[in-house]
Amino acid sequence: MHDAPMGADRVPENESEALLDTRISDKRINPLLARADAMTRELSGSRGYIWTAIGIDSTPCGMGCSFCSHATKWDAYQDSPPLSAEAIVARAGALADGGSDFVVLRTTQFYDLNRLLMLGRRVRDRIGDDMHLVVNTGEMDADTVRALKDAGFSMVYHVVRLREGIDTGHTVEMRLRTIETALAGGLEVQYLIEPLGPEHSPAEILTEARRARSIGASGTGVMARVSVMGTPLAHLGQVSEAYLRRVAAVARLEYPDGGVHLCVHPPTPSVLRCGSNTIIVEQAANPRDTKSSTGPWRGFDLPTARATLQAAGFAVRPARESH
Repeated sequence: MHDAPMGADRVPENESEALLDTRISDKRINPLLARADAMTRELSGSRGYIWTAIGIDSTPCGMGCSFCSHATKWDAYQDSPPLSAEAIVARAGALADGGSDFVVLRTTQFYDLNRLLMLGRRVRDRIGDDMHLVVNTGEMDADTVRALKDAGFSMVYHVVRLREGIDTGHTVEMRLRTIETALAGGLEVQYLIEPLGPEHSPAEILTEARRARSIGASGTGVMARVSVMGTPLAHLGQVSEAYLRRVAAVARLEYPDGGVHLCVHPPTPSVLRCGSNTIIVEQAANPRDTKSSTGPWRGFDLPTARATLQAAGFAVRPARESH
């Protein structure tokens, strides 16, 4: 592949760079997509995984991230009453019983820690000890990590977002400090390349793909930015499905020896043939929308997720009898 001509140019020596070079046709990078797919299937034993995320609040946030509908300054989100603890526990239980591998409680940046700990304990009691309970919340220190772990959380979703500090109110150092603290405190970390938009360069993408491996993340992958009307980046649009396949393959090629759960979001079936084996079902409050969903986001529910993974040749966690 390295000697194949491309007009006056040649394919970049680095295969990840070749994947991210839009001058190179899909046909010519198909072998790399196939290799990434084979690598993930071997690493995971052809197992597919389902994240189920419950957005438990939509509190207006002062951090001002340019892609987030919850940011106070954009005033893009339609207010909705917060979910009760009983509703959150019931939803988490139904998702666990339905065959989810991860139950994620997602909050805005400054959600009350004591309430989050209470929810963690109650959800852990409901879902049992045989699956990951994931927290996706704001920055945390060592005491917070310890408290979350004691409450039943086993994993955190936390990343350095693309153009952190430019399109967000955070800094790279702030995000890395939380990641390092979480790992030191015994929580696993899931790390996606996100929120990917058409403007992001190959260098930016490769930096985050390689960071997932450098920190030893349990999972990696790619999340495409969803254009939310009223946010500053909406006019830039979204990446194509073809490019999403390439970035998923890069995530695997850059992390060949770990990161078993390689996620694509939004769920995109064709990417499950290019290195991804994990998809997400979302409910309730969502920074990628302007209102909370009463059911699964965009109608993509747990049975559909299971069927999508199985259609791509992955085994899925069996559903269990409900409590």
